[in-house]
Amino acid sequence: MNSGHTMQTAVQRYLEERRRLGFALKSTSTELMRFARFADARGHQGPLTLELQLDWAREHVVRTSLVTAARRLEIVRPFATYHRQFEPTTEVPPPFILGRGHRRLAPHIYTDQEMGDLLNASGRMTPQGGLRPLTYKALFGLIAATGLRISEALKLQVADIDLSGATVTVRQTKFHKSRCLPLHPSAVQALSDYLRARQRFVGGASDSPVFAGPTGRALSLSGVHNVFARLRDQLGWRARGDHARPRIHDMRHTMVVRRVQRWHEDGVSIDHAMFWLCTYLGHAKISDTYWYLTGTPELMQLVGARFERFVLQGAGRG
Repeated sequence: MNSGHTMQTAVQRYLEERRRLGFALKSTSTELMRFARFADARGHQGPLTLELQLDWAREHVVRTSLVTAARRLEIVRPFATYHRQFEPTTEVPPPFILGRGHRRLAPHIYTDQEMGDLLNASGRMTPQGGLRPLTYKALFGLIAATGLRISEALKLQVADIDLSGATVTVRQTKFHKSRCLPLHPSAVQALSDYLRARQRFVGGASDSPVFAGPTGRALSLSGVHNVFARLRDQLGWRARGDHARPRIHDMRHTMVVRRVQRWHEDGVSIDHAMFWLCTYLGHAKISDTYWYLTGTPELMQLVGARFERFVLQGAGRG
């Protein structure tokens, strides 16, 4: 194949033109280059076929096949439209031929037993008596208790933890906002124990990362995901949501579901509480918070029960 006419060359040209127009295309570029390598590996040249694009979209997908494939096709579709100006017989996939790719997937909601098993397994990691098991147990425990995003937890510095005020300050988060979160007494005690033990290994400088490795540097995101994957496989978990496997992010979903369930049991106005929860979670839109009421089976039951009572009360008044 002529190296000047590979699909990777065509994709690179497309990305450069889009970037000149001001588009960042970070995740898009990664996926499109994967598509290009897939096409080149097949020896494909000339116009894109619908068959080629569908084969790539469906490659190596597991439980989330329809959603994952639909998302991939949504990414490659604009490129196919662009490519058609050079190869007029290029086939552009019809919209939503594999369904919508940006619908939310139901998360895995952890049981108390699962969370307890995860923390115990973290505490048994090697080296026993070292910093590593203490750090991962404290990290996963804090995410489960507060619903922090993993990226937010890894950016925490010692100065962000106020044990006397029972708060943690999350700075410059996903939407460039900071927020101060209250901590349950059990979380305060766990963090206090961890920070005291941590000081023996890496010191207690206020600007140092809370969750650090033996060198004092913050844990890496990829490293944490790898550790979690090993623990998950060791514990033998099976996904109950729409994702292929339970994820760290599902701890955030679990915290929200449990909190809303508790409010419901205590007779708290869910509508009023959702505005507080939106701020607590650092959501940009209240609609992202309300999704939990319809996006998780546990809360769908709650919503269904509320609607049923509403209908019966209306019938009674009639």
